[in-house]
Amino acid sequence: MRTKHTKNSKHLQQDAQTIQNEKKKIRTLSIILFILFILVIAFTAVMIYLYIITGGIPDTLCGCFFAAATGEFGVMGWIRTTKDRNARRQYELEDRKYNDSVKENVKE
Repeated sequence: MRTKHTKNSKHLQQDAQTIQNEKKKIRTLSIILFILFILVIAFTAVMIYLYIITGGIPDTLCGCFFAAATGEFGVMGWIRTTKDRNARRQYELEDRKYNDSVKENVKE
């Protein structure tokens, strides 16, 4: 009975270390988010400069750019929340399986 509990404890420790390693590495989504944020700042600066020089800006270009950027931010947010929800669900299932196995071992 103890060996199973020790084995599961080691498994849980390895999972915790894996989670910590995943948190430390930079993900592709974070890189895209950073690049898109820089692009929005640069685009805004160029549009302000253009307005100062000419007194006007291309409205259609501005509207399309910010619509695309907003759409991209929205899609990235949706991807992130879906991944987090699925990971949380997987951990809940693993916890249930572990708790069920512990209950069965206690009954024996």
